[in-house]
Amino acid sequence: MKVFNCVCEFGHEFEGWFDSSESLDEQIKQHLVVCPRCNSTEIRRLPTASYIMASRDKSKAEYTVRQIQAELREKALSAARALVKNSEYVGDRFASEARAVHYGSAPQRTIHGRCTPEQAEELIEEGIGVLPLPDGVVHETN
Repeated sequence: MKVFNCVCEFGHEFEGWFDSSESLDEQIKQHLVVCPRCNSTEIRRLPTASYIMASRDKSKAEYTVRQIQAELREKALSAARALVKNSEYVGDRFASEARAVHYGSAPQRTIHGRCTPEQAEELIEEGIGVLPLPDGVVHETN
C-alpha cells in the first residue's frame, strides 16, 4: 500500500492508503474518497513524496468491518451527546419551536426534542435543519 496526503475543499488534510496513485486519482474522480473530518468528497491529492507501508506494518492497518463500525458508532454517539448537552430540551413542541426559531419568532438557540418522522420531513422541506438522533442519546432529563 502507498500512503498519500490529501486535502478536502475546506483545507482538512489527511492520509489515504491506496494501491497506486492511479487508484487514488480514479477514486477521487468518482467521489469515493471522503474527508474524515467533514465528509466532503471534493478531494485533491497533495504533491508529496508517497511512501510504501512495510508488510510488518500491515497488522496495524487491518481493522475488521465490525471494529470500524463500532468506532464510527461511538464517535457519532459522542458527537450527538455533545449537541444535546449544549441545547435546550423542548419536548413534544420540537416541530413548532424549530419553526419559531427558524422564522425569528423565538430566540435563536439550539434545541432538541421529539417529533414524528412526518413532522421532521416537513421541517426539512421548509429548509429547517434537523438532525434525527439515535435512541439512547436524548433523555427526558437533558
